[in-house]
Amino acid sequence: MKFRALRYAALLCLLVTACPSPAYAYLDPGTGSMLLSVLIGLLSSAYFLMRKLPALFRAVLFKATGKGKLLERKHIAIYGETANYWGTFRPLLEEFGRRGEAVEYLTSSENDPCFKADLPDCITCRYIGTGNTAYTTLNFLEADALVLTTPGIDVLQIRRSKGVKKYIHVVHSLSDVHSYKLFAFDYYDAVLCSGQYQADSLRLLEAQRGTQAKELPLVGCPYMDALAARREREKDSVKPEGNCVLVAPSWGKNGMLTRYGAAVPRFLAEAGYKVILRPHPQSFISEKPLMEQLQRELAGFDNIEWDRNPDGFASLSRATVMVSDFSGVVFDFAFVFLRPVVTLAYELDKRGFDAFSLPHPSWESQVVEQLGHRLDPAELEQLPGIIEKLASDQSFPERILHIRENNVANFGKAAVPVVDAILNIAASGE
Repeated sequence: MKFRALRYAALLCLLVTACPSPAYAYLDPGTGSMLLSVLIGLLSSAYFLMRKLPALFRAVLFKATGKGKLLERKHIAIYGETANYWGTFRPLLEEFGRRGEAVEYLTSSENDPCFKADLPDCITCRYIGTGNTAYTTLNFLEADALVLTTPGIDVLQIRRSKGVKKYIHVVHSLSDVHSYKLFAFDYYDAVLCSGQYQADSLRLLEAQRGTQAKELPLVGCPYMDALAARREREKDSVKPEGNCVLVAPSWGKNGMLTRYGAAVPRFLAEAGYKVILRPHPQSFISEKPLMEQLQRELAGFDNIEWDRNPDGFASLSRATVMVSDFSGVVFDFAFVFLRPVVTLAYELDKRGFDAFSLPHPSWESQVVEQLGHRLDPAELEQLPGIIEKLASDQSFPERILHIRENNVANFGKAAVPVVDAILNIAASGE
């Protein structure tokens, strides 16, 4: 693709110009240009060969160990990077099963719930390992369509396989694309959107980068299906605890805990609230020193409870109000439990994110004020009063429902249109 080729060309030019050496001989312009072209060609070939060698070597070993059956051609394959994505894929697998459609579910979690789920015989589940072992399977997969929630294919470790006709991304939150890393969706064939705002942002990125137009069906968010269905099943036990606040931030350089450390949970604990602190699961992987530091700083508070359960349903159920940042969990809490959210209002560092390439603010930054309150971190002392006001405001459920209905497609019933879209896209590649 044009944009990808430009990036590689820029990298090669940088490699060439970064290693200057004295010249003691004269070359006429024509000869010099020819030699430079040859040099760039050789460097380019060497660069791409070196990038491919590890994957090719792993593929040979992979097949030699008798695991080649995982590479047999499939109609539809789905990849769950961790067990956390079972909530997204379970409604889809159940719908595929109702239709009798054969699907191979590949997972990198040995304890993935799929292995204990009561799925029909047409759905098969396989553990494909983690890291390079999993990437090798995916990079040499044979399928009409591969469905996954992982961003950055052909940019990060998961490369497009020549044997896969269509790559389909299923969104696992309602967030706009601004919060994703650069080029997160550029090389997908389709992104199944939960709201029109996502499709609009993706079209802008395509126009700016000259990438191929993707299929962007507006189908909804199957993760919300599972969460909403569970809330309905357990509605008699889903009751908020008085004085309980859930602090659930995102991770990375823009996350609340990265920016402000223990300030928010400590302030709430000192104000007498029962605090459930639920960092993003990725924080314990990518920000382990920070998590260890926060655990030490907050160890003296008996009214702070850490939640590291992959399933956050219990914490969402118990809280009367949530405090967060730009995390997509804001919409889990507001749209499923119909309760208000306080979000910290601070400028995000857009470097390295698709937000850097988008001229408009994200959808969530425009609606969170309507879901509760946007608070300047410099005014943290106002937080207890704001929480009390929000918790006593009986108008929020109706207001949140109105926002949900006007922004989210097929809320609570997205599995059918999502599966319809996957089958149509897979058939178009045959």
